[in-house]
Amino acid sequence: MFFLVEFSVLNPSFGLIFWTSLIFILVWVFLSRFFKNIAEALENRENFIDGSLTKAKKAEAALAGLESEKEAMLKEAEQKGLEIIREAEAIKKTKIAQGEARGKEREKNILEAAELDKANRMKEMELNIQNQIGQSSLEIAKKLLQRELEGNHEDFVKAQIAELQDQELVA
Repeated sequence: MFFLVEFSVLNPSFGLIFWTSLIFILVWVFLSRFFKNIAEALENRENFIDGSLTKAKKAEAALAGLESEKEAMLKEAEQKGLEIIREAEAIKKTKIAQGEARGKEREKNILEAAELDKANRMKEMELNIQNQIGQSSLEIAKKLLQRELEGNHEDFVKAQIAELQDQELVA
């Protein structure tokens, strides 16, 4: 411990300076070799991080571009959907109009056929009535002639009219 008493920072001895310098140079050489690898590793890491940040920015820009493309595609799809709906509505309206026109035409044909059938039946009924009247007239004339030949024909005509009325009620 005695030799530490002579130690002074303001008055260093030659041995102290020599050994301090030697140790400093050795540590410096050792650390420069060791830290050279560390410095390279840190520089490589910094370059990797910078490259990753650049790639991330490019990916973000590409993602923004894809997002705008997606929005454009969505708008286009929406427009196409609206166009398809409009076309479907137009087709629906035309089909409904065509169906209504066909229905009205069919109704008209049915009504015309019914009117024609009604007219034919009326003519048939008129002919039937005329035939019945003609037959009745012939029978009455035949019987009148028979009564004429026998005499009392007023009672006979009344009886024939009553008989025809009874027949019409039955029919």
